[in-house]
Amino acid sequence: MGERVALVLSSGGARGAYEAGVLSVLLPELERRGQRPTVLVGTSAGALNATSLAADADQNAEVAASRLVQRWRALRHSDVFHSISRWQAPWSAFGYVGEVLGLPGVCLPGFLDPAPLRGSLDRMLDWPAVHRNVRDGVLDCVAVVASHAANSRSTVFVEGHRQAGLPAGRTIDYVAATLSNDHLMASAAIPMLFPAVRVEEPVATAGWYYDGSARLSTPLEPALELDVDRVAVVGTHSIAPRQSEFWSADDTRPDFADGAVQLLTAMLIAPMIEDVRRLGQVNELVSGADKAVAAHRRALDKKPYRHVPYMFVAPATRGVLGDIASEVFRRNYRGYRAVTAPDLVILSRLLGGESEQHGELISYLLFERDFLDEAITLGSYDAQRWFDRVPGPSAPWYLPSIDTLSDS
Repeated sequence: MGERVALVLSSGGARGAYEAGVLSVLLPELERRGQRPTVLVGTSAGALNATSLAADADQNAEVAASRLVQRWRALRHSDVFHSISRWQAPWSAFGYVGEVLGLPGVCLPGFLDPAPLRGSLDRMLDWPAVHRNVRDGVLDCVAVVASHAANSRSTVFVEGHRQAGLPAGRTIDYVAATLSNDHLMASAAIPMLFPAVRVEEPVATAGWYYDGSARLSTPLEPALELDVDRVAVVGTHSIAPRQSEFWSADDTRPDFADGAVQLLTAMLIAPMIEDVRRLGQVNELVSGADKAVAAHRRALDKKPYRHVPYMFVAPATRGVLGDIASEVFRRNYRGYRAVTAPDLVILSRLLGGESEQHGELISYLLFERDFLDEAITLGSYDAQRWFDRVPGPSAPWYLPSIDTLSDS
């Protein structure tokens, strides 16, 4: 039996277009090497990409990746959430005032209404093909990550697995499920922006769920727990250190957007860096010269450390997708152009207006043609850059340290 290769896809909202660009280069190359992923694990936008690829797993990699890119190029904000100016603003205002006044039965579940996304998923995804490809063994499994609202634990909904039982994680619940739009909607329910989603199946874990990125923005640990031999990770944030501070030039006081990005960094980027660093350290330990140290660590932790080659493709510099989003917004929706897209203008104001960190926030929700196209182009460039650095089918999948991974 051949190696089991996992594909791990990060959260990121509209940044998921970057992942599609990466996959347009990554998947055909892995297929050429005989290493096409059969374990697909994703959170939020990554979950959408994983299930899209699962539906086309019986096609060649070029076709599967091309269809994914086409789906992203066709997506618009009206396919994801209701109009803010014509629909959402009045209801949000009513819900907010109702909560402040304590009106019975009135609440504000989220600032945006993602009802259109459910219809978009119906058009975009061939669920019978997903289930068939898992059932027929084309894929080992597909996994979607969400966060349980009641206990804040990460829940990994897994369809298909060759082992008799799923892992029993200490902080992660693994649940056998037949995936559906409900699981994807839950995985993408960004707290505060979108309302929690009720997932009824399986019955044992029925409840309200939020975006899986609240705890697992890049679900590397679930992929490893699903017993794979190699891992290809696609991130929507760079792991490189920031080269400069946003406020270093003057004494400008940080605003709402600056604070929100600080929270996003703590929630999305820092855990991803630690997970990738830990995998590299374990690989070095297991394959290093000091076998006695490795044996000692295994005895202490009671864990079967394994050498798991990996590749990690992400933007080379911190903030590049945010910069692209800012430039697209300034170019297309400033001045008189604002009247052509009032929803995006309102959303921009809610997310920091003209602040330095505006782009980082708006990039999650900028389902706009120019941004999606540029994100796809950047993703394909970054993937090709990886293979240019690590050429040939026999080349190692991983570089020895997180610093080496981020300095290109």
